[in-house]
Amino acid sequence: MKRLGTVIHIIDTLLIVRADKTLENSVLPQNPTVITKRMKKIGSVKELFGPVTNPCFSIKLFKGIPESEIKKLKNERVYLQ
Repeated sequence: MKRLGTVIHIIDTLLIVRADKTLENSVLPQNPTVITKRMKKIGSVKELFGPVTNPCFSIKLFKGIPESEIKKLKNERVYLQ
């Protein structure tokens, strides 16, 4: 389990995550799965964007996750499986 970053925005079925500093010089696998600190699979990385020094990720959420759980992810850390 590797820290991906912190959820900064929630837009419908997308999470915007500010990348963690520990990801510098890391190579991401193809279509990595994103999990919560409780090891629940929530989605996969869709896109990397923003400045090289402070990048962000968009996370496409899996279907079937209740909206109440999605709202709780705001300001939470998410991880790569």
